[in-house]
Amino acid sequence: MDILKVLFAVTCGLSAIAVNKPLYAVEKMPIEAFAALPDFSAAKLSPSGEAIAYAVSHNGRKHIIHQNLDGTNAGLIPPSADGEIRSFNWANDDTLLIVNSTLWRRAEFVQEIQQSRLFSYNIKSKKYIWLGEPKRKKRISKSKGSLQRMSQYETIIDYLYRDPDHILMALDFDLDANPDVFKVNVRNGKRKMVRGEYRGIQNWYTDQNSDVRAGFGYDGDRWFGMIADGDGNWSNLKQMAWTKEYEFRGFSKDPNVVYVSGNSHFGTNAIYTLDIQTGEILEEVFAHSEVDVLGVITHPVTGHMVGVSYSDDFYRAKYFDKELAAMQRSIDRVLKGSVNTVVGRAKEKKLYLFYVTNSQNPGDYYLFDKAKKELSYIAPLRNHIDIERTAATNRVTIPVRGGGEIPGYLTVPFGKKVENLPAVILPHGGPHVGHDTAEWDYMAQFFANRGYLVLKPNFRGTKGYGDAFYAKGVHQWGGLMQDDVTDATHWLIDKGMADPERICIIGGSYGGYAALMGTVKEPDLYKCAISINGVPNIPAMKTDDKEIVGGRAWIKTMGLKGQKDTTVSPYHRAAEIKTPILLIVAKDDARVPYRFSKSMHAQLQKHNKISVYVETEDGGHSLVTETARFQMLTATEKFLARHIGN
Repeated sequence: MDILKVLFAVTCGLSAIAVNKPLYAVEKMPIEAFAALPDFSAAKLSPSGEAIAYAVSHNGRKHIIHQNLDGTNAGLIPPSADGEIRSFNWANDDTLLIVNSTLWRRAEFVQEIQQSRLFSYNIKSKKYIWLGEPKRKKRISKSKGSLQRMSQYETIIDYLYRDPDHILMALDFDLDANPDVFKVNVRNGKRKMVRGEYRGIQNWYTDQNSDVRAGFGYDGDRWFGMIADGDGNWSNLKQMAWTKEYEFRGFSKDPNVVYVSGNSHFGTNAIYTLDIQTGEILEEVFAHSEVDVLGVITHPVTGHMVGVSYSDDFYRAKYFDKELAAMQRSIDRVLKGSVNTVVGRAKEKKLYLFYVTNSQNPGDYYLFDKAKKELSYIAPLRNHIDIERTAATNRVTIPVRGGGEIPGYLTVPFGKKVENLPAVILPHGGPHVGHDTAEWDYMAQFFANRGYLVLKPNFRGTKGYGDAFYAKGVHQWGGLMQDDVTDATHWLIDKGMADPERICIIGGSYGGYAALMGTVKEPDLYKCAISINGVPNIPAMKTDDKEIVGGRAWIKTMGLKGQKDTTVSPYHRAAEIKTPILLIVAKDDARVPYRFSKSMHAQLQKHNKISVYVETEDGGHSLVTETARFQMLTATEKFLARHIGN
């Protein structure tokens, strides 16, 4: 347990901590500083408020530490031998619930699939209980017909805050993508089914009385949903007219009133209350003039909806709960110039955890004791980053073809004049996900620390700017989405900010596709391209995704409308590429099989192209381990220096 002595140097005696100086106070920080997982993250207060649990990095992997607020009674919980800790939370003062995630090969499926297992951990006895363990081994026949390749998750759907010994879990023992709901004792693992499976339902939701009242999912390529009114009468959502305009988001205190999202008069997605018996909108709860509502915020104790989140330049919370709204206002008055978010509250004391950040600061944790009126600094998210030398990130507006504009975020190297710099274009993954922001990002900061100007363009098709902005990019792989990235690159050049002879395009997942496709459509624009767990082969990806739950619906948005898939597939156009390519993959990527990039490398070599292939053993699709991130950053630094280095 010697590791505890090291880790507690940062966190022991929480309320009396002094701010530590970063270990690397130099202009060019080492790769390890950026590749490292957070030193202190995901902090959770115990229900009594006497203890805290948080994630730390040790030997490149996430561990959990639990301790009293005064630093006593400390314990270290390592990840499992074959998986990584994905999340954790307190069930009660003695029990932590821990989700481990990894790739497993199952006899029922041809490929390895991503799975999670939920464990309860008693901090006194130090004993684990696997809460989703089958009572008996049951071999599922492939001839059943309903099996689909899917991630098998053991999911908590309600923490039952009134009952600290139990939770509600969704478990899919039949492996047919239709989980049952069980009430599970976190102390001994005993469980009782409270809701049987229903074809097409992968996600179940409870109301504020913890009754299962809604379910959603895919039945083949058909999106499916059911909801029950306050009297327990279930209806198919397709039979309810309001579902053509609004999407269910959560239950209110009134059993017949739900929160839904839909278009506002601004054209952005807003939150409303709706009567599910009449289908009438009762009230607009929150709307933003520029960006969509991201989702609902639940109370850290009850799990009930208490606000909404949205993202302009940063993730922000809008609380309807008077207590949390007051806490937000109080912290904002004290900690100015940063974005401050309530991330935790004790059940039995008015103790609050705050996460504080800005574009140059990865984040800090604070503890507020309302009874004592004391705000105490706890610890930095990343102790190895010198925030005095990190790069600032700001929003920019970029003109694109057709007379439109797209937002983007520009990260400028510390101390550099924004003039004729080597540049990195960093399109996001997805592609139809929430937009990039000004929040601190380890990749953008690493490239900026090496002297590169970094631009993240939010191309049309990105979610978060209203349905119209999103819809323009649907079925536009290699089309308008790619053109927006190209136009953003030319904008940097035209403004004199980027050296046209030193620009590289880099991306992960869909961003990796955009990097490769950029070299096909614009052979002279980029001097190098880097794909990280990217999608080089659209036809192969479509075939693979057909076997994933929801995949048959998803693949309808892939490709370019009116064109053959091979036309916008980098693999099929490899002979046209003349730009040096770096392909980086994780062998345990459950989303995009690494063999696709390996085949792309072979195809490029076949045509005598410059191609470098780097394979990591772990990290998954998002490169969540330090080892994978270190390998990726090391390879990219070397590749950039060779082709556009300053």
